[in-house]
Amino acid sequence: MNGWLWTGAALVVVAGAGAVLAARAAGRRLPVEHVTEGGLDLSQPPGAVWDVLTDIDLYPAWRPGLSHVERLPAAAGGRPRWREYDRHGHTTYEVVQSEAPYRLVTGIADPDLPYGGTWTYVLTPAGEGCTLTVTERGEVYEPFYRAIGHYVTGEDAAVHRYLGALAHRLE
Repeated sequence: MNGWLWTGAALVVVAGAGAVLAARAAGRRLPVEHVTEGGLDLSQPPGAVWDVLTDIDLYPAWRPGLSHVERLPAAAGGRPRWREYDRHGHTTYEVVQSEAPYRLVTGIADPDLPYGGTWTYVLTPAGEGCTLTVTERGEVYEPFYRAIGHYVTGEDAAVHRYLGALAHRLE
């Protein structure tokens, strides 16, 4: 019986390794860059939404999974920089462009990660409120992660998770 257990364990290991190799092969066929977008119609005016989008210190209070945020020395030109911590580790961000209260571009400022890119937030007045559009221009350098993002979680998952948390925060 002991032999059967070892054989079963070996099959599980081989199957797992095969799945990783298959995912890497599939990921190599996908482009490194992707663009995805999501939006919300909000009852708050652009200025009120802008205040929530740019209050870095309060992110952990409304963004699920984010344990804490550390402010960092400003980037060139005085642009804000911060590091977000979650169960996967941390990611450093910086403001790339800011045109309050209508357009904000943030970018990943950590060249050692297997991914990078920017998020562009556009607030368009709509009656008493506004429409928020978030566009992710992402890059996933590691083929395995590219395949998981494309076929399993969806490349737009982070944008939609963020928008859902923001909508809940603004209720």
